[in-house]
Amino acid sequence: MPGKETKPNRLPHSSLVCAGWRRLLDHRLLPAPLVVDGEALGLVDVTAVARYGIEGALTSDETVLKRIEKSVDLLDEQLNQGETVYGVNTGYGGSADVRCSAYDMRTLQRALLQHLHCGVLPAPVGSGEPFSMSLKEEWVRAAILIRANSLARGHSAVRPQIVRSLLALLKHNITPLIPLRGSISASGDLSPLSYIAGALEGNPGIYCWVGPPHSRYLVPATEALASINLLPTVFGPKEGLGLVNGTAVSCAVATLTLHSIHNLLSLSQLLAAMNVEAKLGTSTSFAPFISAIRPHPGQAEVASTILSALAGSKLAEPLFEQHPTSTHGLFQDRYSLRTVPQWLGPFIEDLLLAHQQLSIELNSTTDNPLLDPEPGNIYHGGNFQAVSVTSAMEKSRLAAQAIGRMLFAQFTELLNPATNRGLPPSLCADDPSTSFTMKGLDVAMASYMSELSFLGNPVHNHVVSAEMGNQALNSLALISARYTDTAVDILSLMCATSLYAICQALDLRAMAKIFQDKLVAELRPAVISPVFKTLDAKSCYRVTRIVCLYIANEMPKTTTMDTKPRFEKIMDGVYGELVGDFAALKKDEGTDVDLQTLVEFSTNAAAFATTLFNSVREEYFVNGDATPLLGRASKQLYTFVRKDLRVPMHRGVADHPVSAPSVPGIPIVNGEGGGDEWRKKTVGHWVSVIHEAIKGGKIMDVVVGILEEGARTQEGLAGA
Repeated sequence: MPGKETKPNRLPHSSLVCAGWRRLLDHRLLPAPLVVDGEALGLVDVTAVARYGIEGALTSDETVLKRIEKSVDLLDEQLNQGETVYGVNTGYGGSADVRCSAYDMRTLQRALLQHLHCGVLPAPVGSGEPFSMSLKEEWVRAAILIRANSLARGHSAVRPQIVRSLLALLKHNITPLIPLRGSISASGDLSPLSYIAGALEGNPGIYCWVGPPHSRYLVPATEALASINLLPTVFGPKEGLGLVNGTAVSCAVATLTLHSIHNLLSLSQLLAAMNVEAKLGTSTSFAPFISAIRPHPGQAEVASTILSALAGSKLAEPLFEQHPTSTHGLFQDRYSLRTVPQWLGPFIEDLLLAHQQLSIELNSTTDNPLLDPEPGNIYHGGNFQAVSVTSAMEKSRLAAQAIGRMLFAQFTELLNPATNRGLPPSLCADDPSTSFTMKGLDVAMASYMSELSFLGNPVHNHVVSAEMGNQALNSLALISARYTDTAVDILSLMCATSLYAICQALDLRAMAKIFQDKLVAELRPAVISPVFKTLDAKSCYRVTRIVCLYIANEMPKTTTMDTKPRFEKIMDGVYGELVGDFAALKKDEGTDVDLQTLVEFSTNAAAFATTLFNSVREEYFVNGDATPLLGRASKQLYTFVRKDLRVPMHRGVADHPVSAPSVPGIPIVNGEGGGDEWRKKTVGHWVSVIHEAIKGGKIMDVVVGILEEGARTQEGLAGA
């Protein structure tokens, strides 16, 4: 079984993500029951139980079990002495002035659950799909675990057998159906937790999900309990209250959401590095000196992560001190790249604080009243108030918005030929007059960004007084956590869309590099020597250099043109360059070339360049690979997309699913079809494939590997 999860109290964030991912893999590879003892529950443990079916088991530690039992004994003693205990022999909330007799205590617990079972679900339950009106199953599983862990701390007068019954639900994958709305997370998540208590009670009006993972169906709680031979629970004097009076549901949603956003924040830093390469940016933005003189730890970590990710790149400019003369003539990039450490850094620090808040919440007693068995005291307080969860979620949701804003800025600049430094509009690989490859994604990203920005608004300041004015302060933690979960869903869409576009951009860079290399190698024997027959080798080399340099300079300026007119325009410009050059040669060396020869060269060179460009493009569509140009992180993520997920470079209109078949010759790929029909899918389909890898966590194997490799490199440099 995995060891105890480390509770983070300082940076780096990447270490937290890597350690968490490795621990999650341990849970999945060695699926032993998670020991519940009230002390050692971590966010990754909750994720393993909620999303991957890991079971929970109450500890066999006698110290813990005796502490639980002592709280039950203490309550019994107090009641036998005629003491008044809130929620046990009094009414609830604003009705606390009501008293009941010892004979009515069990009835009082039933009355508690009865009034809390107020949520709205499809009527009758099971008549329709309740997903949009109910909590996700993974949230409920997490809530059951968290509540069991809190009760195991022994401050709630809830018997060990109740904790074991909760964990039995997890073991047998029985998940109560809980309404999505109705909690203000004041005295905890009273109504949502009451449905879990109602399931244990065997309430036939409470429904539970049962069955195998892919064939779930709803049955009344009575049937669910009978299916696992678990008798319905008759609650003791405070056990109904002990089950509902806590923050487990809001904490569950928050925990799973924070786990996801941790991963997306790590991925977003690597996407930023890929953007630097796709836009031919500079590594100097991430130079250690910059962060050293403004030593915010989050900023320094982001800069270090991106700089490490760029190692080995042939597209990004190296650090200024390593290469003081820029080949691109650009010493600083646009804000969307240059200020990423300053932009993301503070949110790394916020998420680490959020992580600490939830780590504490997971191993806290959230209840009222609270029993301290050793001195025999009962305290009436407000530990059910979930503002710590709200605080964690407000920071997380704002971080999601900030990450999304960065991705949006980088994405729009990548698709715009005015800002992408020589890439075609909308990243089309074919002629732009009839191809708009990623224009739709450009609009989709704006849609995502608008919704994400709306969700970035705070929830906690919308509190209203509730329950006879008694709950004048309430945390709204579950509402905040739900909105944060939605924000994370949108952010994952933006990450998937960004990664798809960046891989396309990197392929376009690689394709352009191949064209330039072949042009330099083949232009002279194919065109220059045959046309300029009177020139010696030295002069031919000079003409080749002038022509290739001019083409390289003009290619980024003509990306909005179709191939044939593009090279005709460029070669018209070459004609002017050569007229001036040959005039100088005639004066200095007596070399003369008539204008008709220059016209012939311009015409032949345009035709040659057009043919070469088209052939390079067609060949790249079949066998293209950008990895030789890429830095450490880009290489691995690009390979993951192209090889593991088999998401191809988009060729343009030819990939429209109803287009005529392309030129045959592309081989069968992994047994999937002949020719190239396998790749004819919608743009959205391929983004969806990447999105599934992000949502399902498959991409994190790559992300964590990159981060760990970077950490080892840093340690090696420090040791040296």
